[in-house]
Amino acid sequence: MEQIKILVLGAAGMAGHVIARYFGSKENYKVFTLARNCNSIKPDFEVDLKDFEALTKVLEKGFDVVINGVGLLNQYAENNPDEAILINSYLPHFLAKKSTALNYKFIHISTDCVFSGAKGKYTEDSFKDGVGFYAQTKALGEVTYGDNLTIRTSIIGPELKNNGIGLFDWFMKQKGETNGYSKSIWSGVTTPILAEAIEAAIINKVTGLVHLSNNDGITKYDLLKVISIVFEKDIVVHKVDGVAADKSILDTQSKLNYQVPSYPDMIVHLKNWITNSEDYS
Repeated sequence: MEQIKILVLGAAGMAGHVIARYFGSKENYKVFTLARNCNSIKPDFEVDLKDFEALTKVLEKGFDVVINGVGLLNQYAENNPDEAILINSYLPHFLAKKSTALNYKFIHISTDCVFSGAKGKYTEDSFKDGVGFYAQTKALGEVTYGDNLTIRTSIIGPELKNNGIGLFDWFMKQKGETNGYSKSIWSGVTTPILAEAIEAAIINKVTGLVHLSNNDGITKYDLLKVISIVFEKDIVVHKVDGVAADKSILDTQSKLNYQVPSYPDMIVHLKNWITNSEDYS
């Protein structure tokens, strides 16, 4: 069987490194990685994604699937709106346009932050009312036309860099006691589950937009409690209100033909992933 050639953009990031390792562990895929200014991995292609000429030369090498795990996050996007527009908004549409000419499937990872959190239980057709440059540039970057696919979700998982800002890495560094928000609702997935869902999308030739969620929201407080139990972390998590925000999303279309596990099952799966990896030792 001929291998499916996959290019992962942002291959040193929270999502990208897990996606690359997941597909790299399977015989029917050949994975190529792209990153820049990276000490944590040695990418196949070291390219600044603002250099579209250099990026085009990489794309022209020929891939079956291109996965975009790149995004300029919250505060950086607010402080650098020009870069946020370029990377979060323009880049995905550039990659989608190239996919037609170069005959690859483009899969883009978006975020629940396109929603404000004022309402909750957002469907695929809900109005994107997120506020700020991060939310608005990510909303504009969603590619739902042609044979392309945008996966809208929220992720937690380990990071390769020591200064990661994700919830999981932050929590695992806490000692003694910390706070968990009881009025902040989350409905995302772990990064290994994201990788599994992407494979389902490739196999089932899914296009358009999908919400990746088990359709059961969980408070950030309860999520931290689950993580602390599964990872046997000696910490007290105090329940505090925090800012009320419900960014829970609902998968109303079931296009992936993939069942997202419960939160406890996802966290157990994540622990096994970390235990069986040399990336985090």
